[in-house]
Amino acid sequence: MDCIDKIELGRFLQGTLPPDRILAIDEHLSECKSCRAALRRSPVVAGFAADVTGSNDCPEYEDLSAYVDDTLDVARAASIHAHANLCEICARDIDRIRELRSHALLRETVVVRPGMSRESRRGFFVYWRQAVAALSLGGLIAVAMLFGNSGDQGANKVPQMVHMPPITMALPAVEPEKSPEPTQPESNVAVPAPPPSAVNIAEDKPKPAPVVTTVLRDGNYTVTRSNGKLVFARSNGADLRGGARVVALIDEKLRTGKIKPAQSLKIAVASIAMRNSHAYEAPPSAPQLVFPAEKMLIEQTPTFKWSPVELAEDYRIRIFDTSGHLVAEQIVTDNTFTAAAPLTRGQVYSWRVGVRFSETDQWTESAAGGFAILSAEGYETISRAQKDFAGSHLALGAAYESAGLYDEAASEYRSLQKSNPDSSLAKKLLANM
Repeated sequence: MDCIDKIELGRFLQGTLPPDRILAIDEHLSECKSCRAALRRSPVVAGFAADVTGSNDCPEYEDLSAYVDDTLDVARAASIHAHANLCEICARDIDRIRELRSHALLRETVVVRPGMSRESRRGFFVYWRQAVAALSLGGLIAVAMLFGNSGDQGANKVPQMVHMPPITMALPAVEPEKSPEPTQPESNVAVPAPPPSAVNIAEDKPKPAPVVTTVLRDGNYTVTRSNGKLVFARSNGADLRGGARVVALIDEKLRTGKIKPAQSLKIAVASIAMRNSHAYEAPPSAPQLVFPAEKMLIEQTPTFKWSPVELAEDYRIRIFDTSGHLVAEQIVTDNTFTAAAPLTRGQVYSWRVGVRFSETDQWTESAAGGFAILSAEGYETISRAQKDFAGSHLALGAAYESAGLYDEAASEYRSLQKSNPDSSLAKKLLANM
């Protein structure tokens, strides 16, 4: 079976698929890691987790800020924490708030005073402008006093005042020195840009269609290989319509070459082995059990067979359940016996055959043999394979193999190999039994 898409996984979680499809997806999930990972990432699962934790709505900015400051109560903080694990937007908001708080803690107070950017200059040339102004002012005063003295000598002369324009010397403003801006060092390594033509060619190149090869023919069905996967399908291309259980068994057989026995089948086989009494050594005159011997049976009224004994007058067959209770007993003169009452499905039984040579003789008992009647579930799987996939040896063989009916399954795989004598896949299906 191919991997399940996201839409069908969502319907599977919501329980809106048919029961057969739900069972098929459940069995596929138990084997496919990628589908289980997609199931855990499903929005339905995330929404369910959010509803359970009470964190399905995004909290306000004030709640996120209080969560960062650890001022919320324990319940609300836990709810926001669970929501942040599910909501990428709120998780980014919390990280941004923490980053701003960290910057605020690292920032120091800066005091700015006028003139801090000017340099202190000392020396003679700093005061040359002030010295020139003072000397000019002193010269003007001396000239004025000289003309004043000459005016006192002539009485008729009117004293004159020399009006000189005021001397103003503006000091140039000292601009603060600017620190040089950092320059980005030039890199000596030139990174070539990818040619656009190569990108366009890669994007425009069409993907090749997958090659589909028929590797097995099975009546109205075929097994094809595409991209390394084996697919069971109808020969006419129609959709498969049948039990999901049978389809899953076919898929497992094609992928692994064999079908893993269910736990119930393992228990039944172990119980059958326990019913075979190897501790008791039957005498040479005792009958030898022929059928059934350590087998799973389909029919509820099987026919028992054992080896005939010379000069035997009659035989006694007895059938016991797992608790040791006698289920059936019959005295016959032939070496076969068919149960009159149907045995219970899913149960394990044991049986013995005794022989005597006259009515007064004691019964000489054979060794015990174990067998089991196929469960109702296994019988239903085989019936569905016979009905829904009529004529398919692969479908019926997979159903037999899953039920522990290995002789019947091998017979179906031999028929499949006979129809495909050159197929290595048909040989592999039989060899892995």
